[in-house]
Amino acid sequence: MWITNTSATETITVPDKVRTNVLKRHPQAEELKATGNEIHFKNQLLAISYKTAEGDTKMELFRNNGALFTNKMALEAPSEGLPPELKKALTEQFPGGQIKKAELIVNPNGIGEEYEIHVDVGGTLWHVAGTDNGEITEKIKD
Repeated sequence: MWITNTSATETITVPDKVRTNVLKRHPQAEELKATGNEIHFKNQLLAISYKTAEGDTKMELFRNNGALFTNKMALEAPSEGLPPELKKALTEQFPGGQIKKAELIVNPNGIGEEYEIHVDVGGTLWHVAGTDNGEITEKIKD
């Protein structure tokens, strides 16, 4: 089981099972970092980032048993890359908030996408998970 009650930005130790999984697929991966628990598609997952031999940063989500769940892809223009329904929900729930970062998570077990959005509201950072149809599935104040 992963460490519980960690914030989405808190760095924790990368479990051995996960490190082995990453290095098996990317033997030259460097700077492996685990940054807390996340919930996507009703699964508690561990977020991992690392640099590839080419210098690219990869982000992946892992299950409790160390198996890869799916990748996360950063949106280059976070505000523009989100579905309109999700942008509307964010505006309603976080008035005056600024989207600082957004990542796309594709469901590996079926249809659907979720997004992880970092929203700054008056200096308070929120980590929000939401669906492409505008449902906010998780909110964590950092």
